[in-house]
Amino acid sequence: MKLNLKNFSIPKTELRSFILTLIATLVGVFIAISLTNSEMRKKEKEDTIKLLNTSRLILINTKSYSQGLKRTVKNLEKDSTSSIEMITQMKKDNPIPFPYLLETVITNEIVSKNISTYSHSQIYTGLLNLKKLADYQTAETYEQALSELIVLMDLEIQFQKGKLDVDEIENRLKTEREELKKKYKNKNVLEISSE
Repeated sequence: MKLNLKNFSIPKTELRSFILTLIATLVGVFIAISLTNSEMRKKEKEDTIKLLNTSRLILINTKSYSQGLKRTVKNLEKDSTSSIEMITQMKKDNPIPFPYLLETVITNEIVSKNISTYSHSQIYTGLLNLKKLADYQTAETYEQALSELIVLMDLEIQFQKGKLDVDEIENRLKTEREELKKKYKNKNVLEISSE
């Protein structure tokens, strides 16, 4: 059977109707894809903010716990009945905590994809500082580094909400670092900086 297309014709009204239907369908598909992508980006932002809030809580809890340990050691050192061996054993059994969960949260695909480049590098620099400072001898500087990361998390959350831009994060963090340096006095510790 042969198909003869020579005498095949479509009335103009049907052709116009077909083309308009095709265009309307394509526009509808593009709008649906756009809305879906927009909703996905919005959901990712919300998830990023939740994970940053979790990171902030991890840092706050780590700081509180390390401050409690430091106070306990100071009280033991003041107590005349405490021996050096007892204090040493207490330090050995209760090391200054490191926020390992923070590393896990920051390496999460959603966070690493959405977080600002500046904050991302500062968090990793902060984690490097924390690893080398997690000791009773550098506990005060360790608390300062934790405080800086808490401030950075607050600033990044504001950035994610659209309240700050990257330059404002950088400037505010520098200002907060200066304030924290005044509060914490241990100047004998060399810190890694990405600036």
